[in-house]
Amino acid sequence: MRYEFVKNTLECLIKEGLLHKEDSILAVCSGIAECNLFHQMNFKSVTISNLDKRMSKKDVAPFDWKLENVHELSFGDDSFKYVFVSDGLHHCNFPHAALLEMYRVAQKGIIVFESRDSLLMRFANYFKLSPEYELEAVINHGFQYGGVNNTCIPNYIYRWTEREFEKTIQSNQPAAKHIFYYFYGLNLPFAQAKMKKSKLKYYMLCLLAPVVNVFSKVFKKQCNSFCLIALKPLIPRDLMPWLKLKNNEINFNKNYAKQHFNI
Repeated sequence: MRYEFVKNTLECLIKEGLLHKEDSILAVCSGIAECNLFHQMNFKSVTISNLDKRMSKKDVAPFDWKLENVHELSFGDDSFKYVFVSDGLHHCNFPHAALLEMYRVAQKGIIVFESRDSLLMRFANYFKLSPEYELEAVINHGFQYGGVNNTCIPNYIYRWTEREFEKTIQSNQPAAKHIFYYFYGLNLPFAQAKMKKSKLKYYMLCLLAPVVNVFSKVFKKQCNSFCLIALKPLIPRDLMPWLKLKNNEINFNKNYAKQHFNI
């Protein structure tokens, strides 16, 4: 988990009044690192969940624990105020389906920390400065866990863009407009580079780091870390203009059609 970036972003959301420490939060694909973060930030109602059968309630005390597959969450619609994930979606073999499960279970919105697909990242991938497959995660979990769906198979690192995120959410709920927020950060893979037998990659990162830092501050969308937030629309306030709410059901607004089409 990109600890400082996640912590700073959550603090910004609290300051802006979008997030409260009393809000119920489901953290998917999460573990002890997320538990420690929420505990240190004094959140009150957090449920930690993932696919690791080795974990239990005592590992995430004082919070709740649930063994959950993010592709098929056992919770009902709108069960938690927010659903949170940090560097977990790229471990899923159906990242878009996992994202929409998060959306379904959330009452107010979803908070997603992931890698961004940018020109700079493609450059880094091409020159092998950043991995496309996460071998280090499996190595660090005894060659048995940490890969795709928490297996021993290293996962492909699926990277997102703002447009892709918005299209996925809006396609799932096309009846109303959403509010989206984005935060950007830089996380150079020094830890992964240190694991390599050859230190060439590590020295190249050290050499390029100052330049990349300046470049990413000027061009924020070239950062490799970002937070994607989607707030659920309020009905009827955010309904599309061609729809209307009647008897608690959403229907096509025929008056809109008459105004804009030859019918």
